Amino acid sequence: AVVSTQSTGEKQRDEEIKLYANAKKKMAQLRKTREGELFQSFQDHQQAMVDHLAGLIKEQVDDEDSRIAKAVAERDAKRLLEEQNAKAKRANMQKEILKHRQESMRAQTLKMSEMEKDQALDLQRRIAEDQKYFQEQQERQACKKVEEDEIQGILCKQASEKSNKIQVEKHNELEGDKRSAQMVKEEEDEFQRYADAVIDLAKQRGRPVGPLIKAKNAGAGGGSGPIFEGKSNLRPSYQANDAYGNQLPRFANGAAKKTAQSSETNKRLGFVW
Repeated sequence: AVVSTQSTGEKQRDEEIKLYANAKKKMAQLRKTREGELFQSFQDHQQAMVDHLAGLIKEQVDDEDSRIAKAVAERDAKRLLEEQNAKAKRANMQKEILKHRQESMRAQTLKMSEMEKDQALDLQRRIAEDQKYFQEQQERQACKKVEEDEIQGILCKQASEKSNKIQVEKHNELEGDKRSAQMVKEEEDEFQRYADAVIDLAKQRGRPVGPLIKAKNAGAGGGSGPIFEGKSNLRPSYQANDAYGNQLPRFANGAAKKTAQSSETNKRLGFVW
């Protein structure tokens, strides 16, 4: 009975152990299943987020591509329009240039024709003017020769009259010089007689006569140089520069100049004359 009881107890413990092991195994399976479900849920959520982001990125890329495509289309359209406008503008410009060139050529041709016509008329006018001028020059030269002959005659007459006048004036001047020289000679002779009388009287009275004899020398001026007969018998104080009796310049201080100025006189020193 004891053995049977022990055997029954062991069986119960084995059953409990077996139940515990099964329960633990089941719990481990449930945990693993739960973990798998959680991981799958996380994976699904992550995939959903990735898909969502991919969708957003795709939308942005598609929108950017659309904008780029639109911008490229607009740029191409604008460039095509500009090229068409530039082409039309060049065509119009070439057309205007051709038109202007044709008009310029017509105007140049007309201008050349008018210029040639004007040049021909101007040549004829200048030829006529040159012929008229040449004829007037011949007439002017003929008149000028007549005038020159008349002027030459007048000049010859004036020169002859001037020469005669100069000769008359020279003759009158010589005659005046002669009369002046005669008067000076008569005055000098009278002075010499007067001086001789004064010197004789001074000798009788015993007075010095040296200064009187020096003043009595012939020629006015009171100098000791030679007499210039052509200058009214002037006797300068020193050698003159020429035959006209003009004295050379002299240099002296103020006192000498003052003395010379105070002594300048036409009278003979030592005589009341």
